[in-house]
This record gives sequence, structure tokens and C-alpha cells, in this order.
Amino acid sequence: MKLFLWLCISFVSAFLNYANAQEASIGVKPESVGLSSKRLQHIDNIIDQHIHDKKIAGAVVLVARQGKIAYFRVAGLADTDKPMQKDTIFRIVSMTKPLTSVAVMLLYEQGKLLLSDPVSKYIPEFKDQKVLELQPQGSASEYKLVPAKREVTVRDLLSHTSGLLYLFPNNYFHDRERQLVVNFYKEAGISDGFCRPNETIGDMVKRLARLPLYKHPGELWEYSLASDVLGYLVEVVSGQPLDQFVQAHIFTPLKMRDSHFFIPQEKLDRLSAVWKSDWQGSLTRIGNEPMLDGDLALCPSDAYALSAKYLTGGGNVLSTVYDYYRFAQMLLNKGELDGVRLLSRKTVELMTATNHIGSFDATFLHDHGWKFGLGFAIQQDRAHDVDAGDAGVYEWAGIYSTRFSIDPKEQKITIFMSQTSPFNLHFNLWDKLLVLSGSAIIN
Repeated sequence: MKLFLWLCISFVSAFLNYANAQEASIGVKPESVGLSSKRLQHIDNIIDQHIHDKKIAGAVVLVARQGKIAYFRVAGLADTDKPMQKDTIFRIVSMTKPLTSVAVMLLYEQGKLLLSDPVSKYIPEFKDQKVLELQPQGSASEYKLVPAKREVTVRDLLSHTSGLLYLFPNNYFHDRERQLVVNFYKEAGISDGFCRPNETIGDMVKRLARLPLYKHPGELWEYSLASDVLGYLVEVVSGQPLDQFVQAHIFTPLKMRDSHFFIPQEKLDRLSAVWKSDWQGSLTRIGNEPMLDGDLALCPSDAYALSAKYLTGGGNVLSTVYDYYRFAQMLLNKGELDGVRLLSRKTVELMTATNHIGSFDATFLHDHGWKFGLGFAIQQDRAHDVDAGDAGVYEWAGIYSTRFSIDPKEQKITIFMSQTSPFNLHFNLWDKLLVLSGSAIIN
């Protein structure tokens, strides 16, 4: 009987994988959606050149327009002994954040929370927070802790204006206040990453909530651990573990069949390796050991991809290009895909077309001129260094060099996935991909 059940499960899994691959292969002639086949071939050339020069091992690129996939290409290696495939699974890391933001907004639409709610309403440890302030030189103490001017709200977490930090940008920004707050984080065992086999995200969030804020809530845009807090917030409000909530309310309705917080054993051979590149021709496969990028602890290991209990709203999900395309198309369709509505049009506009950070700029991934919605960076205009397309384009990325962009005006989605570190070295390639996908528009 056990053998029979195992064979049945294996058959169903294989069938679903085949069906997913067949569905993902469906595309249209680019000209039918106003794109030039010839111009899209420039993407082939630039990706192939980067592989030839050993800057990346491989990549998958997708361009869709008007709800149809017009370009879907794989190139190079997923691992030393296997080529990239359309259904290769990637660690999308911070591209988890938009998924977590949607999970929060699902609860918002169910009337279970308001964006103006103080986080302490759901996570009491956020009550009576303090902010670290430097003291004048010569004072008895280098800093003091002062009461926050107001409480951190759900909106602050979604827009990264909470006063929280990540540890790893401290390697690049060296102001003393930041260093002191990061020291508090380190002493409390706070981690940016998810190599945390012996605790839950709730354990970490509760410790984080008791530590000093970097700035008063609402007074600075700062990319941070806010999405990890949001992931735990989803658990508290919904009464479900984050992975179960996202599976039931996002992955299953959108038929994102290859998206998981921890992937099934039978899909492990589709998981891409992670590669370290100096972008000068030295390309090395990273093994199963945890990898440190400054203070950011990353887990490329197969064992961690399979099972753990530390569910981060900021970086846990593994997915495919096609699955993420379905999520992006739902957003571009104002909350609906294939007859299934996840969010209302008004909520998607609140998330992706509304600036929630005022006069601040969201400059972690971008230059000045980019704002931030509720989980997404938004291009305000085209008058700055890197042109991602029309005003209103929104996007985000993952630290292993995965990225997506949604252009509502042109009804265009561009997705790039590799597994390459360090993250910042792919920026120039991504900028060129956006230029190429945009210049392929012919009508």
C-alpha cells in the first residue's frame, strides 16, 4: 500500500511539473503584442555575452506585454552539470517582500487590520519604543534613548519608514548612529538572513521590537527588516504560519505551482546553484556552507531549502520565472488573473501607484527620482540616471540577482533571474535589459 501511494504521489507530481512546463512554454509572436522579434534578440546577445565572459553562469529572462508572454529564454547553466530550464527554481530572496506585502493587504481587505494601526496592537513588544539619538561631543554619554514621537504603524512597515534597519548596509554607510543601532542588533542576535535553524521569525521579531529605532517612525525611508516583521504580523493576525497563509491565499489561487518557502524533495534537482562572480571572468559555484555578505547571512544549502521553521517575510521564497510572472500579471491586471481576483483595483493602486514616502527617495536600489509604495519602488519620472521606462513603473529585486519590472502604461513585464553574488554587480546588466525590452516596443 505504501509503495502504491508513493507511486501515485510521484505520478501526480510529475504530471503537474509537466503541465506547468507546458503552460510556461505557451507564448505569442512578439509582433502580435506590439514588440519586435528582431529587437528582442538583442537580449539574447547581451545574456550570451555575459555567460561567455563568465560574469554569470546562466539566466532566465521573460518579457510579456498585454497579458501575453512574448519572450521567454533560458541560457547557460543552472549548475555545473545541468543547463538552465524554464522551470528552474531560484532563491528569489527579497522578491519575497512584494508577496508578503500582498499577504498583508489581503488581511487589510478582509477588515482584519488597518494601515494606520500601531504594530503594537498585534505585537505588544512594539509598545513604548525608543529612538537612539547622538549627544553633543563632550557629553557624558555618546547617545541617549528618547521616546519615539509616535508608534510604528503597519503602513510604516510596508513603506520602509519604520525606523528599523538591516545590518548589511552598515558596510556601506558609516554614520555613527547607524553603527550604534547595528551594535544593539548584533548583541541581541538579530540577523538579516535566514540561516536560523533553532528559532522562529516570531522569536527574532520580538527581540527586534525591544531595541532602539534608528530614526523616528515616518522620518526616513530606510530599507530594513520591516518585511520580516510583516511576515510575523501575518501569522499573528491570520492565525496561520506565514508559508501556509501565502500558499492558500496567493500561490494556490494564482497557480504558482513551483513557489515554496521550502521546496519538496522531488523538486530539489530543479534548484539552481548560487555562483560567486567578480564580473571579470572569475565564476565559482558556492557550496552548501552559509555565505556571508558583510553581516548578511545567506543560506544557499540544499538542506535549508528543504526544511526549516524560520519563515522570513523578507527573503524566504523559492520560485520560477513563470510563477513570478503570474504574480506580476495579477498586479498589472489590478488584482485579477484568469478569473481569480486576489485584490481590488483600488488596493493595487494604493500599493503600486501611490507614493507613501513623501519627499524622501527610495535610493537603496535606485537613484533619486524613485519613490516607494507598499512593497514596491515606483519610478516617479524619467529625468534621472537610469531610465526604467515610463513614470509609474514599479519593481523590486532579490540579492542573488533576480529582478522584475512592471510598466502599467505599456502593459509590459520584464523578469530576470540568475543566481549570482555579489548582488550589485548585476545592476548594469539589468538596466540594459530594461532598455532592450522597452526599445522592442514598436506600437
